[in-house]
Order: sequence, then structure tokens, then C-alpha cells
Amino acid sequence: MIEFNNSQRLGLDLDRHIALDAGAGTGKTTVMAERYVQHLFSSDQRATHVTPRGPRTPLTGHGALRAPKRERTALKEWNGLLPSEVVAITFTRKSAAELKARIRHRLSLARGLPPGPEDRDGVFDPRLRNEGDVEMLLSGLDEAPISTIDAFLSQLVQPYVDLVALYPSNQQVSEERKPLMVQDTLHAVWRIRSTDDARESGVLNHHQEFLDARNRLVARLGGQDQAEIVLKGLLGRSLFVEQSHRSMIQQSEEMGLNWNGRGPAPVEVLMNTIAEPVESMLPAFTASLHQSLSDWVQEFLPYHAQCVVPAEETTTLTRFNHLVRLTTEPLPTQPGEQLSWVWKALLGIATASGLVKQDCTFFPRNALPQGDGWPSGLLSKSAVRGMSKVDKDALYARALAHLPALRETLASPNGTLIRLLARSAFLLHPMDGFDGMPLDSALRLDPLEDPLPSEPSEAGNYVTASLQTQVLSDLQVIHTACNQILARRKSLDNMHDFDDMQRFAADLLLARCPDICRHTYPLAVIDALDSLGEEPWNDAHIARALTLLNDRPKLQEDLHRRFSILGELRRQYRAFIIDEYQDTNPSHYRLLARLWGRRRQHPDDPATPLGAWDPTVCIVGDMKQSIYRFRQAEVSVMRRAVSAIRQFNIDEETESRLHHLRETGCGRDPRPVGGGGETGSFSNEHTGEVSAPHTFVRFDVEDQEGLPAITGQRLLRRAEGHVDLTSNHRTRHDLMQTMNDMFDEVFDPRYHDLPGDWHAEPQRLHPARQTEQAGVLEWLLPVPGALTNPTHDLDVPVNTFEDPNASTVHLEHELLADRIHALLNQAPTRVWDSENAAWITVVEEGPSVRPHDIMILINSRKHLPDLVERLRARNIPVMADRQGLLLMQPVVQPLMAVLALMAHPTMRKAAVDLARSPVVGMTERQVHNALLSLEQGAPVLPHLIQHAPTEGVERLLVRLHRLIQWGAVYDVFDAVLDESDLLVAHPDDAQRQFAEAWLTIVQSIGNDTGHDAGAVYRRLVEIRELGRQGPQAITQPDAAAIQIMTIHGSKGLQAPVVIVSGMFSAGKADASMSVQDNILVTPQVLAGRIQPWRAKERPEDGLWAFAAEMNKAQDKAELRRKFYVALTRVKDRLIVTGTPGNRSTFDEASGALSVRFAPDPRTMGRMLVEGLRRASWCAGSEAPWVSAAELDADLLPRFVPQKIQTPLNPSALLSNAALGVDGLSGLRVYHHPRCFDTVETRSPQQRARSLVAHLGEMETPQIEPLTPLRLVENIKGAAHNLDATFNCTRSYWFEHVKGWPAEPFRLPNTALTPSVPRAWPEPTTFGLMMHRVLEIGLRNPRSPVAGAPVLDGSWMHEGDDDLSSLQTVGRVMNEFGHGLEQPTNSREANWRDRLMHLGSLIDQGRLGRLVQGEPIDGWRVEAVRTELPFFHRHRLVLGHEETNGPSIPVFNGAVVDHVNMDFSGRADLVLALADENGHGALQVVDLKTRGCLGSFKPSNVAAGHPLQSIPSTELSVVPQSDEEANILHEHRLQLALYSLALEAIEARKPTHQQRRILPPALLLGANGRMVQLSEKAFEQAKADLESHLTWRATVHLNPELEAPPPRASGPGTCQTCPYYMGDLRRCAPQGEPVGFVSPVDGSPS
Repeated sequence: MIEFNNSQRLGLDLDRHIALDAGAGTGKTTVMAERYVQHLFSSDQRATHVTPRGPRTPLTGHGALRAPKRERTALKEWNGLLPSEVVAITFTRKSAAELKARIRHRLSLARGLPPGPEDRDGVFDPRLRNEGDVEMLLSGLDEAPISTIDAFLSQLVQPYVDLVALYPSNQQVSEERKPLMVQDTLHAVWRIRSTDDARESGVLNHHQEFLDARNRLVARLGGQDQAEIVLKGLLGRSLFVEQSHRSMIQQSEEMGLNWNGRGPAPVEVLMNTIAEPVESMLPAFTASLHQSLSDWVQEFLPYHAQCVVPAEETTTLTRFNHLVRLTTEPLPTQPGEQLSWVWKALLGIATASGLVKQDCTFFPRNALPQGDGWPSGLLSKSAVRGMSKVDKDALYARALAHLPALRETLASPNGTLIRLLARSAFLLHPMDGFDGMPLDSALRLDPLEDPLPSEPSEAGNYVTASLQTQVLSDLQVIHTACNQILARRKSLDNMHDFDDMQRFAADLLLARCPDICRHTYPLAVIDALDSLGEEPWNDAHIARALTLLNDRPKLQEDLHRRFSILGELRRQYRAFIIDEYQDTNPSHYRLLARLWGRRRQHPDDPATPLGAWDPTVCIVGDMKQSIYRFRQAEVSVMRRAVSAIRQFNIDEETESRLHHLRETGCGRDPRPVGGGGETGSFSNEHTGEVSAPHTFVRFDVEDQEGLPAITGQRLLRRAEGHVDLTSNHRTRHDLMQTMNDMFDEVFDPRYHDLPGDWHAEPQRLHPARQTEQAGVLEWLLPVPGALTNPTHDLDVPVNTFEDPNASTVHLEHELLADRIHALLNQAPTRVWDSENAAWITVVEEGPSVRPHDIMILINSRKHLPDLVERLRARNIPVMADRQGLLLMQPVVQPLMAVLALMAHPTMRKAAVDLARSPVVGMTERQVHNALLSLEQGAPVLPHLIQHAPTEGVERLLVRLHRLIQWGAVYDVFDAVLDESDLLVAHPDDAQRQFAEAWLTIVQSIGNDTGHDAGAVYRRLVEIRELGRQGPQAITQPDAAAIQIMTIHGSKGLQAPVVIVSGMFSAGKADASMSVQDNILVTPQVLAGRIQPWRAKERPEDGLWAFAAEMNKAQDKAELRRKFYVALTRVKDRLIVTGTPGNRSTFDEASGALSVRFAPDPRTMGRMLVEGLRRASWCAGSEAPWVSAAELDADLLPRFVPQKIQTPLNPSALLSNAALGVDGLSGLRVYHHPRCFDTVETRSPQQRARSLVAHLGEMETPQIEPLTPLRLVENIKGAAHNLDATFNCTRSYWFEHVKGWPAEPFRLPNTALTPSVPRAWPEPTTFGLMMHRVLEIGLRNPRSPVAGAPVLDGSWMHEGDDDLSSLQTVGRVMNEFGHGLEQPTNSREANWRDRLMHLGSLIDQGRLGRLVQGEPIDGWRVEAVRTELPFFHRHRLVLGHEETNGPSIPVFNGAVVDHVNMDFSGRADLVLALADENGHGALQVVDLKTRGCLGSFKPSNVAAGHPLQSIPSTELSVVPQSDEEANILHEHRLQLALYSLALEAIEARKPTHQQRRILPPALLLGANGRMVQLSEKAFEQAKADLESHLTWRATVHLNPELEAPPPRASGPGTCQTCPYYMGDLRRCAPQGEPVGFVSPVDGSPS
């Protein structure tokens, strides 16, 4: 049994839903894999008691299982779950592959019997009743739903795509194509001029509404280009826009407002959305503020004549009267209006400039403000007349006494938060907030509403609520229309993307009204189906829709059918395991949860569970690692799912069917112990061994001994299924404890800008790694010393730390490069002793560090080139996961130039780029001289050939020119990469990967554009113009290099040394990046920035202000989670880099070293300082970042940036600055390159001079004749097209030399034409069905003949005699998606009957009689193998005189010695025969179903296909008709290859075990006969095969092969050729034209 700790064992509990809150390094993947396996093995679990078995029919290929039926449990009888019934979702394809591999490995270790001493890895499991059960489960893993969410949804939708897709397609949009399609869509939006244009472009409905919305947006957003930026941002967040729209609809429903999502939303919805974060505290706060202000105002009202009236000489529109009105009127009742009221009140008691500051002063100088053009309206005490001094003093003292409490309320965290939101609410809906201000007040804004003025008002504008809601409505309309236009454009290219699949899945699972139904369903029904609430597993919305369709029976039937499909889909899956749940966005959550609802009930199904979810659900995640907010992944999604899991587990506590699996205070580990508790089990042979069917695990026991019992809320959470994994197996103990203290501070609620469920909570991880070595924390804190002006001598490298122009980033990277160099070379390091002005050597301990042990994490790639350059200057191998744009990489530029010359042979710029590149290698002077003589409009490449700098380059250019003339597009690039110096000039592995990635894109574009160089080049130019949206330069990591990646890229990874670079700049740019598209989308609201005027001040926008604040708060919360992810990747040594302030001092002479600790609050560096403060405070240890007073405080106060520099003594921090109670004893602070041994680097000019000198010193090598390197070339081939390419070698030449795809060319519009349902399936499909019938229905005699060579066990599988039975054919029909039963007189019933009829013909014929045991022609069948897999390597020796073969050219000193033609596949049928003398033989039999469909006449043979003319009872294997002879001749090479494969297999056996290979035969489905090649024909077929394979090898190896083979002379072969078929006839028989085929008469035009 695998050793798990207690928490991990709780994660294996199959009787409850489980939420695994898995901290970093806690082994969650291992738990997931084991849980999956336990679902398969366990017959006693929640899923087996409360859910019915899924549709357990054998999957494709299941018949290939090697374990006989008697050695494995039948699928229908398997008591656990099958792999097809357990869904495992992971975040990336790599993670899915890893999880599947772990599950496969774990399954492969399972044993049904106790493993012997030699089987050390075997795990005995008594639940396995048969040895073949593991093989059965392993076979099911191949098609099991273990994948990413996108792949799972695609697999789910695929069988039903016609039911949900307006435009069904079968191709995935490539990554480089998608932004181009979006760009084309946006261009199409502006070209639409009428409703007819809109309809033709793909807009499905509301065409005039779309045109009006578009025109309004152009005016309101500042023009077409600005509107396009917003629309592009919308399309990039399409799924999130829909989510925010649903949130607004739900908000409207909860408020009881009648708004269905169409048209402008009620302003109350937006107001309450703004107020939602403070809704609970707002009534009390508003009432308190109202009372406090009222009390203050009431003090002065009795003295109105003395204190107020004299202050109203110029106007009565004063602040005091404003407050009087506010405090005498009743408070609003709606939360949004209460917020707006708060801001109105704050405007009266503070200045406008003060209100936007963090620390605002209310009642400045204890009085109402006077500024902003708004008089206070209240005299100061000294200005009051008509009152005695005593009365005045008493009055103003009473008024002053009210202010401290009022200020305290407003300055409290709640007050600050409410003030933050109040401004947004006021700007959106000020009500009468401006009425009390003078008309010339700077605070007064004019409303911006339709019709828009041509200029902003002098006072300024605010966007009115009516305009704001209209803009939101227009954005929704345009967004919907853009998606419809985009869908139409994709359909024209027969393509879809992941967003489409997600929408299709939503339609299939009825998470919304299907798009395909929106033009037929009534609006009320559409609204009902679109109203899926906060419980997405619930089907109440479907019930409402069905009720609304009571008077529309056909539509009701359609919805019933869709609902039934959903119910059946739910039956397929009985358990879900979802990894990285914190990165699941709301849309994915909704779709998955749709599968957790009630499945369709069948008779004898168990009763539904007491909880709302049918399947058993396990989610695995860590809220602290949710860092994919740009994909709308939010902590709140996991938080809601955890709440649901806990509630449903509570609901199921009384589930009687699970009582025997429950024990109070415990979870259940389903893994059996010993013999599983069975009486008489063999485990009792081992004295003292415990035997039990399962074990129970207490909720209150910690994972490690010595820790106190779990109590309180954590214990309650565990009991309700929320299990926290807290044992960290990754990081060294003391380093982990220090980070625990740091994270306690980082995730403290006092750092929340806004309250919300998107904040993560701290979770202390218990170190569990088996090591005694101490961890290391280092801070690379660059502090330059004395600065000097840099030298002008370019041969002298610049000392970065003495350069006054060096930036902070350059200092960081220089110090980091020196540190890594010392680390890799195990060089000593030093820290500065400030007190003694001396360097202290640091003793290094532990194992050596290799480059691949180091991971550098960056927040942005902006400065990546500088870091890479400094590392490479020190000869440090480094690899970055992404290095900018692919099309801008150095290795790609010459390839682009070659492509440009293929597209435009006269392009001079491309000539210059190619000539300068390493491909040609001309100097600037040579380029100038060569192109100076080039005539305008003349082809470039021949001219470059004439001026080639060397003979080698000339030969290469001649070869390129020849390949271009042939149209061999991709061979040109292969030649450039293989035969030029391009990869010599760019030798690092990253550039090689970039070249391969570029070639992949070129081939993908070629497939889309017909492989035309001009079209490919145009597409690539368009992609290059996309800028940062274009394809990225992505690399796969090198095993021997340092890895540089973003924090996002590091998820799931770990390394002994982790370096977090740029800590004090990480996060600064995030806010500006979020709003660069002038669109903000949060789960709560969508906001577009309204700006009607160019180069003018923007109007104040309440909704934008709220969305920006919400976005900023969520960005900050995510930055804290990114900080956690970055630090927890470490195993041994954590290194952080950066400077915490803008001032520092280092004077080596005096020893002074000081730093100002004032990190930007937006950065991770601020979190680092805050975390170190907490760690020092917990340990009570002095440190520069925490004061003595703070150390003595009972509660650590918030960090306050220092205004002056703080002395820093790194030697004291080395071992006398404890970080945490059980944490590190100190940290290393390296501040200067002198902390490390000097590393000599050279300036760029030095490196260039050195290279020139080296090349000049090189002597021309004496070339000695070398023995050519003899190579072996392996070429893959397919058996099925051997005969076709033998008859017409031209087709093979097209595919393998020209690179044309072997499929008919179809124009897009013709490809979309719906076809009439066919009476019969496609011949290929029907052939596969008949092959499957033969595979599972043919009898296997299993009757060895005495004296014949012994057959191995693979021949002895069971094979019942049911070739023509309804059971066999029904099973096959079901496998192909046509159900176990077919309606009478349906076309599917005809297919079934035809399969049964053909089976009966085979039974009556020679094969049927042979497998029944009847000897024929002296042969008796001993056994049969269906679908026999084979691999055959056919060795061809070329170019030898004795073979008279074609000569093969020498490639760069190498010659091909021989060629291996590799073939793999499956033979339909192989017979093992023996004669009466015991001589054994094997015979290949290949099934052909020609003539078995429309032309086949079961009851009228004479009128049927010609093959039917010979009856099945004719036992002769000699063809009896021309039709039989022709079909045999057409497949003779394929048959010969199968036979040669058998001969090779037999040749490897000892002589006495070998069998003779008989001439192969065809099994003709149309008449049930076997027809066989004669011995002479068989030998000729083998000779022809040898000749043809030799020709094929020549085609692949001979680059000088210029002309294609001649056209065929007759039309026979061409009729089925893909190059003849389709809308473009690319080849035809001699004398017949080629070209586009006329749709009228089918002839080429």
C-alpha cells in the first residue's frame, strides 16, 4: 500500500464529495491518481450505491484485448467504476498526460494475487478477481476522459455537433489564424451599411439594432479606431462578457426588476452592483453618519441668524445649507442610493482634492471647507456677532465635540472603503447632489447625455446613468453581432475554436438557450433557458421553458429531446476529479456542474442521492495559487464550489445506503489491508498480518506526530469534506517556516482594498521533507559604490556598478549574473561587515548546483534580453520559455526573405536581407555592388547566384532556385536549414526551435491556402503586423540550462534554487495593462471608457471608476497570490532581487551601507518587506525593516515607508537575524559585485575583434579524402495505397514531392452545402463496420493438429460462432453510434440487415466451412487471428551495380547505404492451417466490401453487383469471373506486403517452428467467397512490390528528380484519385484538361 499521511488518506474517501485544499508541495497529484484508481477498484463507494452503471459497451479497439474473456470480468459485471465513467480534468495538456501516466503506472502495479519475491513493485489488491481485469482497465484508459476542460468539452460535443452548431466544422482554428479572423471581423463591422449587409455578414437578428448601436458607439467612444480597440478587447474576453451580463440579469431578478437582459439595464442594477461589496455595513454606516452630521448641524440652527445668515451674503447655495438639507430629508433605502448620499455628504465636509487621497481631512481646521468655489455658509467663531463670548465658546465647543467620533467613523477601514465606492455611485447617479452648489463651483459637473455636445463643457461633464446603460446595452449588442460575424467567417473556412466549443457545450448541456434555437423559440422561452441561476446543476429553468411551450408541441418535443440527451450524458459519468480548481473560471464551473445534476432515470435505477449532485465530485486546488485572472479564474469560483460540497455532504449524512461505510468522526480510506478482511483469504498465511476491507481515518489527527489535535472550524470543515493538505514535501524545514510567517502577513485581511470572496487566506504548511539540511534565503540588493564617468574606449567593458547611467534593472541583472556564476562554480561569496568595514566570507554547504537546478522567475519579459545577455557573457547556459515574437527572431528573418523571393522574385528588400544573412554571407560592400547592377524588375535570385561570395553559396543558391522553380515550397526551407550556415550563426537550441516553429506555421498556412508561396507570404505579413498578438517565440526547456520563465509558467514546477527577479517592480505595470483596451470586464460588471472627444479631458464616469477600483483590488489580491506561487517553487535556496527604495549608500572606506525601505505599495517587493517584518517580529529579532517599538508591540502595525535611509549590516543579518520562531537563523544580503569573485567579461567590440582575429589565424585545412559516412534512411509507408500508387506513380509524386494533401480540393462554399441523407453509409464506414463484425463474430476453432508447429497463446482466444447473429451486429451498430436497436424500415435497420446477410454468406462459403472444422483442399484451420497487428521493415539496397538500382547522390560526404521502408498496421484475418501430414501454414485473408451497398441485391442476384454472380458455395479459390480477377489484381501488392510481414515473423522462429506462407487471398463480402493469388501471381506481386518500393525510395532520396511521372493513359485509375476529384482538377488522364470544375456540367473551366 502506498504510504499517505492522514490528510491525503482523507482525500481518498469515495463516500463523500471532497474539496482538497492542497497547499504547495503537498502531493496532490499523487492523491488524485490514487483516488482515480480507487474509483475503479472499489465496488463499495458512494457512486456504486447511488448512481446506475453507465452505458457499458465495448469501445473501439476493445476486441484487441489480449486477455481472454474467462480471465477478465465482463464490462457489465465490473462492480467498480470504469475509466469511461470517471472524468479527470486538469489545467494543461502536459498535466493531463502526467496524470494519465501516473494512473497507468499505478494500475500496472496492481496484482490479483500476492506478488512473488521477484515482483518487488507489485501491489496486491484482493478486489481484483481476475488477472485480466487490470488489462481491461488499462485498455479503457486510452479513451478515458482524462484531459483539459477544453478537450473534454470537445469530446462531449463532437457526437452532437449537428444538434448545436449553426455552422458545423471539423477543423481547429490555428493560433496564428485566430487574431487575423478577429481583425477581419472588426473590419467587416465597419463595412456593413445596411440590414442586408448585416444579414449577409452573419448577423442573425436585430440587424437595425446592430447598425444603430455601432453608430452610437463610434460617436461615444471617440471614433472608429477607438471603438475598434474596445471591440477587440470585448472579443478577447467574450466568455467573460457573457458572464458579467448574466450577473447583471441575476442582480435584476434578485431586486425584483423586470429586465431580461435586452435593452438598457435599470440604473438600480448598476447602483446596487457598486454597493454590493459594502451592502451589509452600509445601512448602519449611513444612519450613523446621518445622525452625526445632524447632531452637528442642529447645534448651529438655533443660532441661524448669528452664525449662518451673515455667511449667505453672496449666495444661499452653501455647504452648511447643503448639509441641512441632507440631514433633514429621509435617508434613501436602496444601497446604491445610500452610497450616493454618502458622497453628497462628504462633498460638504471635505475638499475635492482631499477626498481622493487615502488619508482625507474632514472638517479642515474644525470647520467646513471654503474652497472649490463653494462657500462654507457658516461663520467662524471669531466672525460671529450678536452672541456673548461665553455662548459662542460653548456653541463651538459643543460642535467640536461631535467631530472626533465622526472623523473616526469616516477614517475607519469601513469608512475608507465606503468612501472609495461612494464616489462611483454618486457620479453614476448623483440625484440632486449638485443642486446645493453654486453654478460656478469647481465641483459642479454638467450631465453628458444624448444628443452629445460637440465640445465638453467648461465645468466638466459626468456620464449620466441613462447614457451609461445605453452604452452597456450597445456593447452587448455589438459583442453578440461580432461573435455571429466571426462564427460565419470561421464557418466559411470550416473552422472552430475553443470558444465555439465552449458555447456548443453550453447549448448541449442547456446552460442557456441554444443558438440554433433562438430563431424558433419564443422570447419568453429563450429568457427562461437563459436564466440558469447560481446553482448550475439545477434544471428548474428547463422546467419553466417546457411549461411555456405547452401550446407549441413541436418545439416542446424538440426541447424534450435535448433535455433527454442531457440526461443520458449525465448517466455516462459517475465521478469527477478536477485539478487546479482555483484556476477554473465561472463559465467552466457552470458547464461542469451541468453534468452533476439529476441523470435520466431508467427502470431499476437506484434512487437519487439526498444531495443535489448525482456523481461523486472531488475538486483539488489551492486558493492561494489562483493567478489566472486574465482567464477569469477567481478564488470565488472555488469558494462557492467548496460551500456546495460541504452542504451536500451535510445533506447526505442520513443516506442509509452509505451507513455501513461511515464511522463518526472519521473518513474512509477505501484501500483494503492484507486480504481485504475476507474469511479464508490467503493473507491469513502470514502470521499477524492485519486484514480489513478498508480503514477509517480520524478528522482531528494531524499528519505528523507531536502536533495538537485539530479543533474548531478546521475540524468542522474536514468533517464536511473540505480537507486541507498541509504537509509540504518540497521545501526545507526552516525556509518553509519562514515563508509561513511571511504568508501570514501577506494574506492578512488588513491589506484588502475591497472586501470580496476573491481574497485568499493564509495556510501554514508543515515541513515534511525528509532532510536535515538548512534552507537558504538570499537577497540580492544592489547598491552602487563610487560612480565614475564611463570611458569612451569601446574596447573597455562598462562597469555597471560604476556607471551613473545604469538603471536599477541593469544593476539587478549584473549582480544576479555574478551570483549565479559563483553558485555554479562553487566559488566563495562574501557579505559586508558595516561595523568593521570588512568583507566576511560565507561558507557554502550542501550539494553542488547545476544549471538545470536553477529557475529564474520574472513578472514581465520586458527586460529579459538584458538578463540573458549578461548570463551568456559569463558562459552560463540559459533558456527562456518565451523570447518575444516568433517572426522577429534572427533565425526567422532569412527564412522570411527566402519566402518573400518565392512570392515576389523581384523584391529588392528581400534580396538585401537574404544577402546580408548567414545564408549568403555577403559583406555590405558586396551587397551594394551586387544590387547596383541589378536592373529594375529583374529576378533577384539569378543575380545573387552570379555574385555569390563562394562556390558553396553559389551551389546552394542554384539548388534553391531549382526547388523554387519546381514549386517544392517546403524543400526550399529544408535546404536553407540543412545546407547553409544559418544554424551555424545561430547555434543555440532556442533558435533551432524557433525555425521549426516557423516551418510549422508555414505548413499550416500552406494547408489553408493551397501551398501557394504568394498566399503564404501575404498571410505571414498580416500576422507580423499583429504585433504582440502574433505568435510567440516559445521554447522547450533544455535539460542542461537555467530556465527563465514567468510566474504563471512556473505553476506546478519546482527547483532546488529559485530566483525571483525584479521583486520591486513586479506589479507596477499591471494596472495600466488592464485598462489599455479601454474596456474592463470583471465577474460583476462590464465597463467601456466613454470619450466622445479627441484630445479633450474625459468625462467623469462612475461605472468606469467603480470597475477600475474593483479591477485594481482584484489585481492586488492576485499579485499576493503570485507572490505565494513564486516563493513556494523552491526546494533548497530562495534568492530574491531588487532595491526597496530610491536611495542607498555604500562607502567601502568608511564601511557605511544604508538603504531606504520604501517599496512601491503596488509591487511584490512591498510584500517581501512586509513578510520579512512579520517573520522578524515573530522571532523577536532585530532587523532593519522593523523598529524596536514594533518588536515590542502585541500586534504588528502596518508597514510605513521610511523617509530616510536605514543602516544595513549584512554580516549581522547572516546568522543573528532570526526569521520566524522555527525559521531561518538569518539571510544573506549581497549588495555589490565584490561579494563574489571577479568575473572577466568583454565588451561587444572586444568580442567582435576576438572573433575576427580567430578567423584570421585559422589556416585552410588540408582536405583529405574521407570515407563517405554511410547512412540508413527510414521511410514510413501505408499498405492501403500501394496498388494505387503502383498503377499511377504520379499521385505519390504529388503528395511526397510537391507536398499536396491527398484529398480532393473543395471550395469553401461548396463544402458547406448540406448533403441529402444517404440511404447507405460511406463505403469506408461500412467497410469498418463489416471488419468489426468479422473481428468479434468469426468462430475460432482452436483445434491444433498433431505434428504442426505449436501456436502461441495469442491464437487461442475465445471466438463464438455468431458472425451473422443479431447480437453481434447490434453490438457493432451501437459502437458506431446507431444504438443497440434500430427502428423498423429505417436506413439503419437496412444497414443492420445487410451486415447480417453478408455474415451469412461468409458462413456459407469457404471461410465459414473452414472455421467449422471442415478440411478443404487438404487444409484444416487450426485457429484464426483477426486484426493481427504487424510491423514490417522492408530493406532496400540502392545504387549497387549488382542490383542495377538507381544511383543515390552523396549528401555532404554521406551516402545512403540502404533504405528501410517501414509499414505497420493490422491484417484483417490470418488463418493458421495444417495439412494431414502436420505441415503448418499461414494465410493472409483481407476482407473487401466492394459491391455490398446500393448495387447489392439480396433477393435478385442477377440484377445485383457482378460479384454476386458467383455463389458463396463455390469453394474454389480461383477467380470465377472477370470482376473477381480484377479486384484480386487491384490489391495484390497490399496482399503481398502482408504476406511478406508474416514471412519475416516466421523467419525469426527456429526452423522446426516455422510455417509456410500460402499465397494471400481476398474475402469478398458481396458473395462470401475467398479468391487467392496463384503461386506465379504471388511471386510476380512480390517482384512488383520490390520494384515499386525502390522507386518510392528514389523519390524521397533523389533531390534532382525534376519532372513528375507521366499522366495515366486511361480514366480508370483517375476516377477515385483525390487529385482528379473535387472542385479543382489538379491532374487528369492524358488528353483531358485540368482546372476548376464547372458546377454546371462537371468539366474543367
